[in-house]
Amino acid sequence: MLSTSPRDVIAPVHRRHGSGLPEHDLRFVKPRTADELHSLITGADFVLGDWTGELRLDRATLALAERCRLIVQPTAGHDSIDVDAARELGIPVANTPGANTRAVAEWTVMAMLMVVKNALVNHERTRRGEWWMTAAADEGLHDLAGRAVGILGMGRTGLAVARRLAAFGVAPILYHHRRPVTDADSAGLPLERVSGVDELCTRSDVLSLHVPLTGDTRGLIDRRRLRLLGSGGVLVNGARGPVVDEHALHTALRSREISSAALDVFGDEPLTGEHRWAELDNVFLSPHLAGSTLESREAMTAGALASLDTALRGGLPSTIVNDVAGLHMPGPATE
Repeated sequence: MLSTSPRDVIAPVHRRHGSGLPEHDLRFVKPRTADELHSLITGADFVLGDWTGELRLDRATLALAERCRLIVQPTAGHDSIDVDAARELGIPVANTPGANTRAVAEWTVMAMLMVVKNALVNHERTRRGEWWMTAAADEGLHDLAGRAVGILGMGRTGLAVARRLAAFGVAPILYHHRRPVTDADSAGLPLERVSGVDELCTRSDVLSLHVPLTGDTRGLIDRRRLRLLGSGGVLVNGARGPVVDEHALHTALRSREISSAALDVFGDEPLTGEHRWAELDNVFLSPHLAGSTLESREAMTAGALASLDTALRGGLPSTIVNDVAGLHMPGPATE
């Protein structure tokens, strides 16, 4: 088996929980380069995807994986894998949904509080010895319960965010999703489904994104929709960077067309060195860590290893995302 995930994520699960995998040839891509990946993937029967998204399984890479029977991505998101190319090659791709739902939901609510309380600016002021006890409110210091919060994408993570917002007294919680939330999932939650993305942007003071990156969602929050959010609006993105037109967002933040943003994800990652977001004082930044708590990493890896265990016993995991109906069975090697 080939793992493109960092070694320190998978090794602790072997030690703590046990697995059939140590009895097999387990190899890690190290150093973490595309060339090293290409040299190793040709001999892999199973591939564990990269939870950081740094190493991508694109069409050219997958074409080298002639022996690969299954790819398991240890996260819910699988946009670092060309699932269409894998389907054409007959390679099933399984993801690991729900493993970091709690962590992302907690980060999201924390980020909302950071921006509606203007926490970063006032932290810096207090650190410098300035005391803005009463003046800070004049700039816009709010209770979260008084904000209209909209959730775009009401899957596992969106629902987890909604449950936490309800505890803060946010009501109603606006959302847009391709289908209504079931009564079982929405029990006790003050949810209101709106008809479209435009309405959600128009009615929300705080807009939180929880959609996967697909052809339909790429650039979904563009300049026009940021203007619908308005000058008092807040954008929180813990989904994927390219869901937002980042040039339009940067412009909107710089010109105060929206109030502020909290970003855990970016179009180009890792975000290192000098970058444009550093010039802004109305954006809260974090390095794609929302779902990377120690607890989430344990859950992601345990879930991925459970899928691999199923495959090693000849079964197909239940979380296949590319409509391949069975393990890939490569033909006999030819001279």
